[in-house]
Amino acid sequence: MTDRNLKLLFLSTSVGQLGSGLGGGVELTVLNIAKELYRRGHKIEVVAPVGSVLESIPVIEITGDLQITAQTQDYNTPIVMPADSVLANMWEYARKVQNEWDVIVNFAYDWLPFYLTPFFQTPIA
Repeated sequence: MTDRNLKLLFLSTSVGQLGSGLGGGVELTVLNIAKELYRRGHKIEVVAPVGSVLESIPVIEITGDLQITAQTQDYNTPIVMPADSVLANMWEYARKVQNEWDVIVNFAYDWLPFYLTPFFQTPIA
């Protein structure tokens, strides 16, 4: 175990603003993990859709159209990326600032972050 404080960039869900309830359990998970790691001395910022609110943790608000939730679609429904996708915009932001962070933590359980992982220099968890 290390005593080193880490710089952690969290990427939240792209289906809704933090605090709206649209992100379901992801919202509570992001809040609790961010608060505890911050309490332990780590630097935390959360990237989330515009309008997001997170108690006592800095939020980088990203514009774009929200992703459609998989739960509302049929099994054979094709994957659709909105023209001005907040998911794509969040990950473009992460790509630009990745060298400022020790680890990027993905809470956007969608296909794009998994696809992009090998193209980043900074580890994605």
